Amino acid sequence: MGTRLANQTLSDHVMVFDDTLTAAHCEALIARFEASADQEECRRDQCYSFAQLDITKNWPDEHKVLIPIFLNYFNKYQVSTNACFWPPKFSFEHLRLKRYLPGGQDSFELHVDVMGQMAARRFMTAIVYLNAPAGGETLFPNLDLTVAPEPGKFIAFPPLWLFPHAGLPPKAQPKYILHTYLCYPS
Repeated sequence: MGTRLANQTLSDHVMVFDDTLTAAHCEALIARFEASADQEECRRDQCYSFAQLDITKNWPDEHKVLIPIFLNYFNKYQVSTNACFWPPKFSFEHLRLKRYLPGGQDSFELHVDVMGQMAARRFMTAIVYLNAPAGGETLFPNLDLTVAPEPGKFIAFPPLWLFPHAGLPPKAQPKYILHTYLCYPS
């Protein structure tokens, strides 16, 4: 395992890659989302609130374009973190596009992405921001780390209890993201 693993901190396992999608691609995804009748509202008490669309299910053409991009950056993550226990076979959870409305209407409170047996298949989280609203940062309070949204910015991290995070509300305009998980095979 060597000294590289011994010297890593938890913050080293939250990786950000810029310009993974063009601004034009991000804008086209947002426009297509807003024109779609396939959006669903997701709300759970005071924990989270947003609208989403399942790209895997509803936009197979876009799914086919986006998955190789996600794979490319997951591979860069794996190499950069020297993730020697990365499973040789894995699957994607459905790719979703999410919209968070401004003014405190929508957010995702502090949480982790594995909180039960069904979600325990997840071993990586990925978010791609599609725009740059004021606010809307992803906050990792235990790591003293905040990631501001910018079009095409990709963030990857483990979904486990060591990485609690929150999606802060955007201030004046909606925030749009792509979101998925890598999962262990069934």
